[in-house]
Amino acid sequence: MKQLTGHTELALKNEKAGALTDATTIAMKMICDTVIGKNSKLCDRRDRILGSMYCRTSTLHHTERKFQVVNSTGKHTNAVLSCLSWMKQNLRDFVEHRREKLTEAEKKSFFCAMVNLAHSGERCMEMIQLSDNVRTKLCGNMVTVQMQCDKTFARNIADLLLIGLSKNLDHIKAIKANSRKSNRDVKPPTAAAVEEDSDVEP
Repeated sequence: MKQLTGHTELALKNEKAGALTDATTIAMKMICDTVIGKNSKLCDRRDRILGSMYCRTSTLHHTERKFQVVNSTGKHTNAVLSCLSWMKQNLRDFVEHRREKLTEAEKKSFFCAMVNLAHSGERCMEMIQLSDNVRTKLCGNMVTVQMQCDKTFARNIADLLLIGLSKNLDHIKAIKANSRKSNRDVKPPTAAAVEEDSDVEP
């Protein structure tokens, strides 16, 4: 689930967008409860930064079944690290001002870059790798037709891709871990060491 916001082209105000998101989330949770049963184990976690997750797990018949309803905050910030060079070159304002979300035009630009990547025969754009299945779909006629018929198609798909990249925090966790390790390894010099290294007489 993506947290919707107001949209000028769709004449959608923020209040209506929020109400639509809430109603859809409730419906998805009800479907989750119906499919797996209310006697299953429930995990309901809320996070202002990462969003919320509603998860039901059942171990009936000795097989673990899990259904999740994940509500994203819709931020794109972390996605920058997946293709930083491309972002700096093509969406400089987003990178320099560290905005939480791309504009409608920026989302379309990102999606078009993915389509062009698929048509080029290349598989990677920095840390982003396209599977054979994704490349086939992006190169298919359906995408072209959808982009011509629906003006919001490109930005909607780009939005989902960017949110997915932002929520894949493995590379960010690695950077943080290495940063903490480096900070621990570098110890501040003692007063005696500073005095010994200094050529200046007291």
